[in-house]
Amino acid sequence: MLKDASKIIEKILGELKITDDIRYTVEIPPQAFDADVSTNVAILLSKIIKKNPKEIADEIIEKIKKEEIVADAKFQSGFINIIYSDNYIYSNLIKSMHSLHSGILNGKKILIEFVSANPTGPLHIGHGRGAAYGDSIARLFEFLGAEVEREYYINDVGNQMELLSGSVQAYIEKKSLPENGYKGKYIEDIANEVQSSEFRVQSSEIKEYTINKILEWIKNDLEQFGVHFNNWFRESLLYKKNEVNGIIQKLEEKNVAYQKDGAVWFKSTDFSDDKDRVLVREDGRKTYLASDIAYHFNKYQRNFDEYIDIWGADHHGYVERMKGAVKAVGCDDKKLKIILYQLVNIIKDGKKVNMSTRSGEFITLKEVINEVGVDATRFFLLMRNSESHLDFDLDLAKKQAPENPVFYVQYGHARICSIFKEAEKRDKRLEIRELEGREKKLQLLKLKEERELIKKVLYFDDLLGIAARDYAPHYLTKYLQDIASCFHSYYNRNRVITENTDKTFARLAMCQAVKNVIKDGLNILGVSAPEKM
Repeated sequence: MLKDASKIIEKILGELKITDDIRYTVEIPPQAFDADVSTNVAILLSKIIKKNPKEIADEIIEKIKKEEIVADAKFQSGFINIIYSDNYIYSNLIKSMHSLHSGILNGKKILIEFVSANPTGPLHIGHGRGAAYGDSIARLFEFLGAEVEREYYINDVGNQMELLSGSVQAYIEKKSLPENGYKGKYIEDIANEVQSSEFRVQSSEIKEYTINKILEWIKNDLEQFGVHFNNWFRESLLYKKNEVNGIIQKLEEKNVAYQKDGAVWFKSTDFSDDKDRVLVREDGRKTYLASDIAYHFNKYQRNFDEYIDIWGADHHGYVERMKGAVKAVGCDDKKLKIILYQLVNIIKDGKKVNMSTRSGEFITLKEVINEVGVDATRFFLLMRNSESHLDFDLDLAKKQAPENPVFYVQYGHARICSIFKEAEKRDKRLEIRELEGREKKLQLLKLKEERELIKKVLYFDDLLGIAARDYAPHYLTKYLQDIASCFHSYYNRNRVITENTDKTFARLAMCQAVKNVIKDGLNILGVSAPEKM
């Protein structure tokens, strides 16, 4: 709907010989406006050509009304409000019954790296937010035609891994934990497993055993959560292939790395950082930054059109540094998109649950899934902008009631499925092929609430493009709640299966289109669309 209106506006601007870049909007107006789409182009043009907005609007409206797909257009409250023809609405409704999508990302190759939690313990609910977000973005891009690879970067090198294995060793030897060591029952469980294993685990093998055990937990939790990775990339591989030394040498050759006080430094101040950063310490140990630059250079050698990193908000200061490093090694930093996600607060019995990863006191993703299910967990984690803090109400997520948003949306899909089962019993079948070229059959959908419901269906394709542009799956959770509410309200007031065969047929057609967008929307979020509840 929005794209068609934009095409009309672009055509008219060309006819008016307007060459300026007009950043006008085309949007769905509030229900108080009796229109299908609205645009602010007249107001913006008035500032450029110094003419009264009403006069400009009248000139544009005259041209808009000549378009075959337009029934009427009016100027109100600074906006040109467009009403589409019935033929446009009904013919597009038929297309929606086939569950089609635009394919606007056809041919695009995208690499998304997400979760990438250090293998120092089970995934907590914050990691779950990154998992749900990254997987939904991947599903959205795939739905729009892109070829997407999902990658998990395993930090299996460095001081944290030594602390992890040292913590397990301390439990085995019944000694005090190392300073800043890892606590929690899971560390003790691994220690007990090492001691009771059928084969003898040597001290030198404890680190690898511990990392692999935790990675096994992580993989199992993500599989249960419906998140599947194409590639599990180990940081240690970069060292085995000498890629870290190679990238440091490359930076030195490009004169963006230098030696000072026995260390090697990256000139990150040349790329908007507040100070230069160490790549190699005085004792020869490489920093995380060195291996991260090597990892990103490795990704760029795999020739994707876009590289997306999804990080926790605590990495905020690392964003410009990494984009600068990518640029420094000769890669196109504009292809790198780094998205941050904020923490999750778990609310139980109306109170916030305190969590601390280092002390081992945290709510695991597995615990939440086991308590409320995969569907509710994913939907709730996707209900807000990734950069906003999120309160996850466990009690609400468990409710089988309309106030639980995921239940309300899924119930809309199940309700439509039950309508079709009832229609079949009464021999009121919907054959989509019978509608092709016969839009008049749908002209019995004359109620205002029917048109509103159809408009929401037609907006779905526009919404997917906007959500992909903004990397915003939370647009979908809001949309699904909105269309489910609209459908439930309509169903509670009107019978779909009536004595009038043609009216029943038309309403079933509308229900089929609603069912399609709910199912497709839920699938993009990684949430099931049950046929009965």
